[in-house]
Amino acid sequence: MRFFKHATVRTRIVSIFLLLTFLLLFVWMVIFARIEVQNVEQEYAQLSRQTANSLAFMPAMAEAIANGESTEAQEIIDHLRLQADNPIITAVSRDGHYVYHPEEEIIGENVDDGQFTSAIVFGSFITEEDEGVLGPAMVTTAPVYESVGDGEQVVGAITVEFLYEDINAAVIDKLSRLGFVAIFGVAGSIGGAIILGRNIRRDTLGMEPAKIAELYREREGMLYSVKEGVVAINQNQHVTMLNPAAQTILDSLNLTTDSECIDVLGLSETLENGDIVDDDERMYNGQVLIASRRPLYNGEQIVGAICSFRDKTDMKQLQETMIQVQGYSDGLRAQAHEFKNKLYVIMGLLQLGNDEEALELIEKETAVSTTAMPLFHAIKDPGIQAILLGKMAKAAEKKVHLWVDENSKLERTEFTASDVAVMLGNLLDNAIEAVASESKKEISVFITDMGKDIVIDVQDSGPGIDQEQQAEIFQKGSSYKGSGRGFGLSNVLQTARKYGGDVDISSPVEGGAVFSLYLPKHWE
Repeated sequence: MRFFKHATVRTRIVSIFLLLTFLLLFVWMVIFARIEVQNVEQEYAQLSRQTANSLAFMPAMAEAIANGESTEAQEIIDHLRLQADNPIITAVSRDGHYVYHPEEEIIGENVDDGQFTSAIVFGSFITEEDEGVLGPAMVTTAPVYESVGDGEQVVGAITVEFLYEDINAAVIDKLSRLGFVAIFGVAGSIGGAIILGRNIRRDTLGMEPAKIAELYREREGMLYSVKEGVVAINQNQHVTMLNPAAQTILDSLNLTTDSECIDVLGLSETLENGDIVDDDERMYNGQVLIASRRPLYNGEQIVGAICSFRDKTDMKQLQETMIQVQGYSDGLRAQAHEFKNKLYVIMGLLQLGNDEEALELIEKETAVSTTAMPLFHAIKDPGIQAILLGKMAKAAEKKVHLWVDENSKLERTEFTASDVAVMLGNLLDNAIEAVASESKKEISVFITDMGKDIVIDVQDSGPGIDQEQQAEIFQKGSSYKGSGRGFGLSNVLQTARKYGGDVDISSPVEGGAVFSLYLPKHWE
């Protein structure tokens, strides 16, 4: 077992093939040898009987035995032996004297045993295993008949013997030929095992089973640990690999079939043209996926494709939130700098004795600051409060008047701060940018939660948006402000629809544009 554990695939296959081949050949040869021994014995027994019968009914042989003519008998026997595989033959007369014997000095002597008794006395044909003239043999004893008038009489007997030494040699000869066949069988088995081992190594890229198992464990661990989704398909466009992260993302998109998954990720395109694609944005059901695709090759033939992907929504939202936080920080820093300068002015007026002018400046600044105070009483959501205050500071820095309608009212919401930053923050940024170059720089915000929906209107005094632009303005990458723009409103719409809301745009009679954000108070 330890040998097989550390042996190569080819060694294992060859060893198993040899073991099975030798086992089968051993069983086959044992059975074949047993059958061959029986067949050869039967063949020689039959040949012995046929030869004895031929001599027994040969008139010349009967005459030679009856007349005691050993020379004549020898000629007949030698002629027949050449046709009958050279058996050992003896002949005796009726009175028990050898007429022919392989050993010439015994011719004419009496027979020592009763081997011929049954044949001479009873005329019996007997074939049996017995001790022959020169050793153990298959012996047939037959009476020799001579025609007398209308009948026949026994004039002697003959024996035809095939030595077991010769019989065994014939068996060994057949088995040796069988051995050559077995050698060719073993050689063929080894050749087939080597070819099979080579094919297996080619299919496994030359790696041994232990290495394949190790790589498989590492692959499974990697697929379960990575946060990116990984999907692979074969050339028949069937999904062959899907890690848990991919399953989670696809479930969130409500993708249940292989064809939907393949179409959304663009795997069929890679399978057809073999292009390598990195960081391709794929949108489905309001979610954006960043996908990278590679074709899989077998030699020069494309046999599949693999894709790693991640959900861009969370990443984009985090990026937008960071941008908004950075904007708040810049706005508050600018506001702090502005107030610091005003404090220096007030301090200078007081030092110069201009108390009335200092008081007037303080009252003016207090009046401006207090205009935002109702915001905290009517709008109770801290996320929206923070965004409005930050954007007010940014607007003030750009000399834009941003104010909240006094009829606004909003209770605390369940929206995340990042989503609020994406939706309301982008609308206010666009409005500030729209009025920045106008002579009248005003932005009004109206918020209400009356009814089932939350409605947020952002109206600006900018140049407005024509009908053609309104149809395309929410598309990703669509912008009339230059390249690299056109993602803000697309993210607003995408985030709103995540909650089941929507965004609308209108052009009031007095000019400018109004963006209306509709969000349900409760969603699933």
